[in-house]
Formats: sequence, C-alpha cells, structure tokens
Amino acid sequence: MGEKMERGTETLKKKLQNVSTLEIRHARRGWCQECLCCITKSSFKYYSEGKKVAESKEEFNFCCRCCCAPHHTFDMVVKAPHSEDELIEINRPYKMCSLCPAKPCCRQETVVFSGEADLGEIQETCWFCVPQYKVLNHDDEVVYIIHPPTCCGGCCIDFFTEGNPCPHCCCLVPCRIYTAGATSTNGSAPYIGKMRKIPKEKCCDVWHEINYWELQFPDNATTDQKGLLLGSSLLINSLFYEGSE
Repeated sequence: MGEKMERGTETLKKKLQNVSTLEIRHARRGWCQECLCCITKSSFKYYSEGKKVAESKEEFNFCCRCCCAPHHTFDMVVKAPHSEDELIEINRPYKMCSLCPAKPCCRQETVVFSGEADLGEIQETCWFCVPQYKVLNHDDEVVYIIHPPTCCGGCCIDFFTEGNPCPHCCCLVPCRIYTAGATSTNGSAPYIGKMRKIPKEKCCDVWHEINYWELQFPDNATTDQKGLLLGSSLLINSLFYEGSE
C-alpha cells in the first residue's frame, strides 16, 4: 500500500515539515485586564531555531474564560506570521472540571483542523493519579499517547524527572509523547517526544504575563501528526502550564 496523502494545508507542510522542536510563547491577558473585564485576546508565537514560524490569538468567551478557566471553551487559528495562511485551527468545547475523570462530561478534548480537512482530535482518557490523553487521526485511529513521566510502576507522576520541579515557582513536570502501543502509564516505556515548560531565569520573571513551553516532535512524525501534537500542546498548556505560575 502507498503512503497516505497529507491532509493539511500547504502552509502547514511548509512551516512544520522540517521542524523538530517548537518554542511557544504565550502572552496572557494581565491580571489588571482580567479584573477590569477588558476583552483582550491572548496571543501565541511559535519559534523554531529562533525564527518565528507561526502566530495565533485565542478567541474565547469572556465570562467562560474568567469563571471556568482552565476548562473554558476557545477557538484558535494558527497562521503564518503576518499572513492569513492557516496552519491549523483548534476548536475546544467547554468541559466540566475534571474532578471525576471517569465522567464523560468531564473529559477534556480538542478537535484540530487544517483548512477544510479534519486532522483528528485529542481526548482525555479515564485515569487515576496520572492524567493521560490519546491523539487520534481523522480515521479515529490512536496515533500517540500523552502523559507525564511516572514512577512506582506507573502509579504516580515522577515530579523529579527533570530535577527540582518548582524553581522560581515554575512547574517543570513534562508531558511525554508515546507510541499508540504504549497504552499504560508504565514508566519503563520509551517516549518519542515531549512537551515541557521552560523555566524563567529570574524570580521576578514569574510576574511577567508570558508563558514559555517547548514541543519536541517525534522523529518520524508527518506534518499532519505535528499539527495534531501542536493542538495537543495548546490543550495541555491551558490545563496545566498556563496556571502553574
């Protein structure tokens, strides 16, 4: 059988085809803007080897964003810099707080498009102690599993996998990317990529409304799969990284 055709836009292929790692900078709305109810969009910038390859702004309902974060609904279109050329579009529906991950209404999810094509979606699975997400392609086939590193035979999150977990008030626990076959949270399974928070260099930097994280793609990921993983990282950022400072 021949290789499957890529479904993503030409801009997605051009911008991410040869990219192995993305640094993402999220300029959040300031606390003063939140308190004064200013409707200001959060902006994202995406860099590869110091060069900006994409940018986006988060479209959200103000009341939902203020009262229901980090589980609020939002739409986002990631575009080429200074252009309307689209890489991906992320649609995230509102889901209740994940107090009981076994309830379907609490499981977080995000759908990713590229132009008119449906690339797939990211779904939270039923978990206990270690949050886990599955990345599905447009045929509903599981492509990747995402979860933090674990210890104690996969029963707990390994908070010390990258050293001190909280220097300068920044949580450094990464989310690792595994193959579809790695269906358990067994800490011995080899990971093929990861998403990790980039710590700020000074204590005073934690007051700046900019959030940094890095996405390392698997070596053999297609551009469609990279688009899905980019959408996954934006979901994980909203759930864990954005509120960790």
